[in-house]
Amino acid sequence: MTQTRRRSSAMSYRLFQLALAIGLVPTLTAPTHAETLPPAAAHSQHLVRPGDTLWDISSRYMDNPNRWPQIQRDNAVPAPKRLQPGQVLSLGSMAALLAAAGDVAVHRKDIVQRPVGAGFALVPGDVIVTGRDGFVTVGFGDGSRVVVPSSSAFRLLVAHGRSTRLELLDGRLESYVEKQKERDFQIRTRTFALGVKGTHFRARSEAGVATLEVLEGEVLATEIGGSKRSIATRSGEAALLTEGAGGGVKALLPAPEQHFVEKRDAVAAAPVQGALSYQLQVARDPGFLQLLAEARADDPQFQLPNDLAPGFYHTRLSAFDAQRVEGMAGAGLVFASNGPSPEESKVQRIDDGTYEIRWTPQPGESHTFELARTADFAAPLVIETGSYPNGVTVGPLDAPARYYWRCRVKTEGEPSLQPFLGGSFEAPPR
Repeated sequence: MTQTRRRSSAMSYRLFQLALAIGLVPTLTAPTHAETLPPAAAHSQHLVRPGDTLWDISSRYMDNPNRWPQIQRDNAVPAPKRLQPGQVLSLGSMAALLAAAGDVAVHRKDIVQRPVGAGFALVPGDVIVTGRDGFVTVGFGDGSRVVVPSSSAFRLLVAHGRSTRLELLDGRLESYVEKQKERDFQIRTRTFALGVKGTHFRARSEAGVATLEVLEGEVLATEIGGSKRSIATRSGEAALLTEGAGGGVKALLPAPEQHFVEKRDAVAAAPVQGALSYQLQVARDPGFLQLLAEARADDPQFQLPNDLAPGFYHTRLSAFDAQRVEGMAGAGLVFASNGPSPEESKVQRIDDGTYEIRWTPQPGESHTFELARTADFAAPLVIETGSYPNGVTVGPLDAPARYYWRCRVKTEGEPSLQPFLGGSFEAPPR
């Protein structure tokens, strides 16, 4: 069983303010020490006043008067010298970090910003790099998102009201593109440009393998050089984009189906026919925009990281075929306990429709037990506080559904109850 690599940094997630940031020439060469990037300006629009020129506006907001043609182009200004007072100009980059965890850096000219967090505004030319324990999600003005897993790098080329363009330098990108008219979203690899109008797909360029994997919608991959051929790839398909691979389209492997594992803090699934390896991703949210950990193994059996705070986490398993194409992903939910005790917990159904939930508690501790139909426990069915030497019995449960349970304890120095054990079970029709 393969241990998941450590992803220890806490993840924050909040709405971001779209901002204009300065535009500098990027480089992948980091300086010998980290510096703080100049803060992004707090404006994404400018109201034209009498006497304004594109030259002055570019100098004021973009720290470079020579970038006035970009403002003209983005706003379709017909006569640069004849700006109309009252006219509103869209400025700068409409991109920012939604979430970040672990080793994430933003390279801008000869400066590298590390660490970065949610709300950090990006500008065209920025290079975003994730380390072996780094994850980041980037949001754009139209609601599209790009998730950057570990050991990956991309350059932001364009991000304004009508166009978003990225360049995948290494690793992987998972994109969720909103459907909107008169907008284009493009990811460029070394060999192909991937154009979409609204879809969910992955782009990969790592270890000499380049692929496009479409999970929803359709993506058109157009060769950058050579014959300029195009490859239409639809939901459930992959296009082989590695130079010399022929550019064929193939079906993705099906999603591994996660199943219950009695061993604590473990995730497992049945093997997928044709799979040579598997990948596990762990996230805080069901949309997997707040990634915390990932690992690969030869078998679909994984152990959760031993530094996750106790609680429920969303898990996603996918399989890789012989050509290293990643297939569809199957989602699950698991409770991470990661404490020295209890060693095991078990759920057993009794003939009368009740369920026995058993664990080995710490002596002398008082716990609060909760049962709900959702993992967020927004509307608990049961809340009981006491000492449970042998666990609890709940039910009878008449409604067939998946039920979630957890035990929480208030430890010394903690202001509130903290989860220390939990799980879920399926109640069939009686």
